[in-house]
Order: sequence, then structure tokens, then C-alpha cells
Amino acid sequence: MDSSLLTGHLDYRPMLEEPLDISLQRLTLDGLLPARHDGVGAFLDEIDVATDPAPLPNWVGQLPHGRLRIADIQYQGREMGPLTARWQSGPDRLSVSPLGLTLGQVTAHGEMIWESAGPGDSLTRSRISLDGRDLGSALEKFGQPVAIRSGETRVRSQLAWPGAPWQFALARSRGNIEVELRNGRFVNLESPTARLVGLLNVDNLVRRLRMDFSDVTGQGTAFDHVVGTATLYGGVLETQGPVHISGPATTFTLEGTVDLARRELDQRLGVTVPVSSSLPLAAVIAGAPVVGGALFIADRLFGRAIDRVTRIHYRVRGPWTSPQITLEAAE
Repeated sequence: MDSSLLTGHLDYRPMLEEPLDISLQRLTLDGLLPARHDGVGAFLDEIDVATDPAPLPNWVGQLPHGRLRIADIQYQGREMGPLTARWQSGPDRLSVSPLGLTLGQVTAHGEMIWESAGPGDSLTRSRISLDGRDLGSALEKFGQPVAIRSGETRVRSQLAWPGAPWQFALARSRGNIEVELRNGRFVNLESPTARLVGLLNVDNLVRRLRMDFSDVTGQGTAFDHVVGTATLYGGVLETQGPVHISGPATTFTLEGTVDLARRELDQRLGVTVPVSSSLPLAAVIAGAPVVGGALFIADRLFGRAIDRVTRIHYRVRGPWTSPQITLEAAE
């Protein structure tokens, strides 16, 4: 096979355990998928739309087992791959396992099952992991704004949704996600996708609270370690315990919900800082006057004795483009 769409070969040998073998050197998606000029808006609009779930088609039971290898996938000037997949078919399901795709410095691997869920209905279940270095390089491959950079990436996800694999929609998907990132930074981007990736834009919060951390630069807010778990149900992402963000000068915790369909936040933000060294008292007073005044007096009385015990809690609510940040408490 050699065309503007693809280059490769297909083998069909009925006597083998995997009769169908498709090996492509190149697959060009420009002729198959519509062009997206507004990457951010189109991305969120697509995953928000819930179309009627497709039933499992009859041809699935007749599809011979096989494997697919694609060395290079091209779309709108971007390249990703290689992609590898093996599938097994039956009268009531299509199982793709193992499934692997290289996206920049990150590799996605796992399995996906499309199965019957009763007359006229079907269900897709996926178990996908991401491992590698910079998570931002994977976002670049999808043409999305890079809201985060990381030196090490580990993501585990289990998701399920009604319909075919390509009918994923936030409003009717459920599952859980575990994330662990190391040695990176949150990039300050004023975009919906940035907040979708980072739960909320940590760098933007730091600037709005007027805290002058030594690890905050024009390149974003640096972190040493990010770890957290969340569930997805009905378009709402809810943390399971706090998301911990450890930085060179301070530690954040985030706990609460992100309504991905309505694009609203309801989070509790905790900030732990060594006041005397990395957080100027004038900045605390400006961001939280009542707490700042108390810390100012305590610092004059006790000096560095309070360096390791200062923690401020904020409530973050409202649209993720402009959430309301209010002081709750301080320790």
C-alpha cells in the first residue's frame, strides 16, 4: 500500500493465530480528521459533547485477531509514534491489548476494551498509563498549550464510558487517575486547557496572592514533586485526599473538586512557607492582611522560630478563568 494517506503493507494468513498483520511506515491523518484552528476551544468542546452511544457492530465478531504497527503518525505538521497494538475479537467484545503509543518524551501503554452492554448499547473501558520524562512534550504532540513541564512523569488511569472508544465525553465518563510528577514547573498560561491539565493554574494563584517566592519566575512555578489521586464522575474531577505540590521554597496542597463540564473550581488551597526566608512578610500582609499582621508581630517576637510552622489556607471557588480566592485560616 502506497498513497498520500499511508505507506505500508497488510498480510492476511488465515492459518495463523493472528491472521491479520498491518504494518505501516506512515499514516497521515489530515485527510481523515477535520482541521482544528482553535486547539484549546475545540479540544474542550469535543470532550464535552456526549453523542448517542453506538452499539457494538456485528462485524466485531467476524474480525480476525491481529496486530497493528505504525512507525510514524502525522497530523497538521506534527509527528507521533510509533504505535503498536494487538487485538482479539469475539461476538460481544473487541479487546486491544497491549496498546502502546509514543508521544514526545512520554509513552502511553495499556489496554482498551469495547464490549456489548445490552441490546443496542456498548461500553468502552480503558486502563492507560503514561511513563517518561516531560509531560509537556506529549501535549505539544496534540497541539495543546503546554501548561506543565516535568522531568519525570508517571500517570495511571482507569476510565469507562458508554459507546465506542472514540465517543469519550467528560459528562458521562467515570474512573480514577493517579499522577506523580518530578522536577518541573507549572507554566503560566491563560487558557482553559492549562487549568484542565493542572486542576487549577498554580502559578496564577501565586501571582494573585502576591507571594514573592524565590522559585517563581517568568517561566512559571517550579516544583520538585507533585502527587495526587482523583476520581472522575459525571464531568466532575474530585481529589481523593490532598494533591501535594512540593517546591524548592514552599509546599502546596489542593483538595476539592473541578467541574470540567461547567469549568468551575471548588478547592481548598494550603500553603506552607518558611516566612522569614522565602516569603516576605509584606507579601503575606498584602495577600492576607489579618494573617499577615499576626505573622509580622510573631516574627518580631520569635524570629526564625516560626520558619517551619506557618501554613495558610485559602478557599478557591468559581470559574477557573477567574476564581474567587478567600482566606480561611492560618496555623
